[in-house]
Amino acid sequence: MSDFDNLYLCPVCDNTGPLKIASMVCDKCGFEGCFVARHINEGTRKFWIRKEANSDNWRFESRFKTMMKNVTPDDKELVKVFTKSVKELFREFVANKNDLENIFPKFTRDYKRTTGRRETGWKNKSGQKSVTKQKNSSLRGAIYEGAINYFCEAHELFENVRSPIPYFDKGRELHSDYEPDIWFNFNGQQIPVEFKTYALNDMVKSKFKKGIKQSRRYGHLSFITHKNPNKLSALIVCSPGGRTFSCAIVDQKADTKLR
Repeated sequence: MSDFDNLYLCPVCDNTGPLKIASMVCDKCGFEGCFVARHINEGTRKFWIRKEANSDNWRFESRFKTMMKNVTPDDKELVKVFTKSVKELFREFVANKNDLENIFPKFTRDYKRTTGRRETGWKNKSGQKSVTKQKNSSLRGAIYEGAINYFCEAHELFENVRSPIPYFDKGRELHSDYEPDIWFNFNGQQIPVEFKTYALNDMVKSKFKKGIKQSRRYGHLSFITHKNPNKLSALIVCSPGGRTFSCAIVDQKADTKLR
């Protein structure tokens, strides 16, 4: 099947349907900001389905939490509950081994065809990984993010973010490039969560910087748009190839200490 099937993808209800001229309205729920859909390569999707179905439990990687220990908030209960909740999400992969065909997404957003702009990070500069590796990495991320979103629907403390959140900058210009992957709702706080996947052996500090930077940006924006008075943000990181995962909540100390 072609990657491009001239379909739209609704971020709110996950419906797909034929693209229409000058309209991106979902036929199912009426959402007006749908994306052009891109079919996830079926060979890549099947590879990860087989990988999950034939693998043992995921292993929690403590080194990431150790790296973040100097930038975590003082609220020990918050950190404990978040870590426990993330572990519950990853146990769902094993509990749902026989239903992965319905859990791993078949479509992802095609930002380039939706906006007419090139996706950032895809230009192959000297010393960077190839476009093919970047594409495989992107597909792996889309597949596992879709699965985590699926499991979050049934978890009482997680809330999926379904579409970009508009906000005004200091110059009162409207932006729409703000979309955490998940909210973690705890004791009245709404903490943005960034989810990242990494290749085998890439769960190292140097690889985490981009995700941390994005996470902190969302921590500051959610202070304005949501109930996040302490500008906290969270990360969930995992290596599907290595079967390891970890997580952390960080505060404003990360803005300077982890540059």
